[in-house]
Amino acid sequence: MTDRAQHRVARNAAVRSAGEIVAKVASLLFFITMARELGREGFGAFMFALALTSTLLVGAGFGTDELTSREVARDRTRAGRYLSDVTALKTASAVVLLALAVLIVNLGDFSADARAAVIIVGFGVAVEAIARTWYMIFQAHERLDLVSLSIVIQRTLTAVVGIAVLKSGGGVVPAALVFAGGALVGLAVSELSVRRLVPRRPRPQPRTWPGLLRTSFPIGVAFVLFILLMRLDVTLLSFLSGEEEVGVYAAAFRLVESTQFLAWALSAAMMPWLSRTGGEHGGLARGYELGLKAMNAMLLPVSLVFVLFADDLIDLLYGPGFAAAVLPLQLLGLTGALYGMQSFASTTLIARDAPGTFARLVAVVVLLNVSGNLVVIPRYGADGAASVALASGVILAAASVWLAARHVGRVRFWRSFAGPLLAAGAMTLVALAVPGPRVLCLALALVAYGATLLAVERLAFRDDLRIFLGVLPSRVTAWSRSRSRSGRRSA
Repeated sequence: MTDRAQHRVARNAAVRSAGEIVAKVASLLFFITMARELGREGFGAFMFALALTSTLLVGAGFGTDELTSREVARDRTRAGRYLSDVTALKTASAVVLLALAVLIVNLGDFSADARAAVIIVGFGVAVEAIARTWYMIFQAHERLDLVSLSIVIQRTLTAVVGIAVLKSGGGVVPAALVFAGGALVGLAVSELSVRRLVPRRPRPQPRTWPGLLRTSFPIGVAFVLFILLMRLDVTLLSFLSGEEEVGVYAAAFRLVESTQFLAWALSAAMMPWLSRTGGEHGGLARGYELGLKAMNAMLLPVSLVFVLFADDLIDLLYGPGFAAAVLPLQLLGLTGALYGMQSFASTTLIARDAPGTFARLVAVVVLLNVSGNLVVIPRYGADGAASVALASGVILAAASVWLAARHVGRVRFWRSFAGPLLAAGAMTLVALAVPGPRVLCLALALVAYGATLLAVERLAFRDDLRIFLGVLPSRVTAWSRSRSRSGRRSA
């Protein structure tokens, strides 16, 4: 990976992460307010609508988004054609899938609010699914700042208006209307931005759609199964346990999900490079090692915060009424780092024209997940669903990382895992051993993680550390080098 490529990846990951931080904070405030104002039953009804429609609408376009990113990254002159055809195809698919969602909710024993929420939230989810095609064009052009612009405006507007509506006494349906309106605003912002990159777009050509779907089919299967795996627990909880258990599980899941942008950001930033780069001279394997290390280093401390400080987080954000969500948060918290590995591995396999490998693996894990949930949810509710999610995450992460490595060359896994795992151990020891205020304990635990990671990388993987420091802003790099020189003089 050249210096220029490293800086592009770092810049795009940074702006994508920054945008997601703002967007996730806004969304988290919206959902926390909803949980507090509507209670577990009302919050569960909204989250069921979101889970059901999100699960179904992953089939809209069926892999054409990832195909768009990969192919436009290789040849940007194809952007207009892909944008026109994929958008039209996804719109037609979304209409059919929304009708299926309405049919499902009317066949079940759901409240009137839940049924209305499925229709309204489903429309918003469909608009978001269509907008992903614009995001893939931005990603292929390595302009993730435009993705961040769209989601920040959308989520901030949704949160501001939604919180005001909920505080004024609005229920599930008004909250759903705000969600759908925000999705429309986000799509409009993306359309204004894409015109600078793709000034001309041909009309859709339906006769090309069968060929487009044949090419995207393996990607679609992989993507649909992966998202289905992420959403199955909430959906099965709704049918097997009830809306209160959904509310408990969703409270924990939303916190963990709010950090997944770190995985998306790095994976999205790496996608164009992984698509274009050849495997000669070990460059592809080296990039895979560095990407996997960056993913682990970012997400392991986040996962540990959820595990070690779950009771404090639940009490602070949701209140004592959601105390039952502590154990699900601890279990789901461990899946955060696993999700990062899965996301990066799947991105690598899609970029290397091997999405079918990931699809077959996810299909097996989905079957295991469904079987496990059918057994444990009736007895253990949200706790059981979270346990199954963790077990599924371990299997999928381990297998997908290994399979992706087979497509990029000889990967030295110890370089990607040693530093983050040792740092995670140090963080855990400090968090469990230090008495006093929890805020101080958290701060010291994070310091222990960072100091241990830096020490391990400087002692064992100095060349990796040099690469990561090289993509930091020049002032930070200069400060690090001066500190290193002063340390050598002192020695």
